[in-house]
Amino acid sequence: MGNTVGSKFSFKTAEDFYILGLWLADGYWRSSSIGLTSVSSILIGKFSNFLLRVAPSHSLKKRVYPVRIGEKRKQEATQVYINNRPLTRQFMSFKTGELYVPKPYLLAYLAGRIDGDGHIDYKHRSGIRIAYSSKDDAIRDQELFGKTNVSLYQYTQAGTFVLYLKKNYRERIAQAIKKYSVKLAP
Repeated sequence: MGNTVGSKFSFKTAEDFYILGLWLADGYWRSSSIGLTSVSSILIGKFSNFLLRVAPSHSLKKRVYPVRIGEKRKQEATQVYINNRPLTRQFMSFKTGELYVPKPYLLAYLAGRIDGDGHIDYKHRSGIRIAYSSKDDAIRDQELFGKTNVSLYQYTQAGTFVLYLKKNYRERIAQAIKKYSVKLAP
């Protein structure tokens, strides 16, 4: 799978759709590079393993962003990526185009989104929310999960859109989604 030939990879497993959700939340791309930036070493490890599995002939690159005084970042972040134009194009097609996630893999995709841009509020019991910078992206996921299962809110001052998982949906999927999500795992 070189930069000049088509990608032979296709999303087929729960792990693949988890990675897609994670990348859509926290992904990195530039020209012919595809990767992930995160403060979580577990998520970096999962994404690194995925890249090594789907593109074993490409070298995995890593950048570390330390905490600096006066910057917004409060934790060290790591970015892993590979240079692979076909894989980058394939991922980008999901970012800008239509997204179809087969029903058996929907919870894995949701877990990736939660682990990337989600927040679980245990203190105030407001549940699980996922933040989006793009309205189109938020609406697409709302339609994917079903309007009866999630609520979409726009926070104009912050310039973000947030999907809240409704209580009955959270309770219905709670046990099943734990096997995919790092944040929801016991």
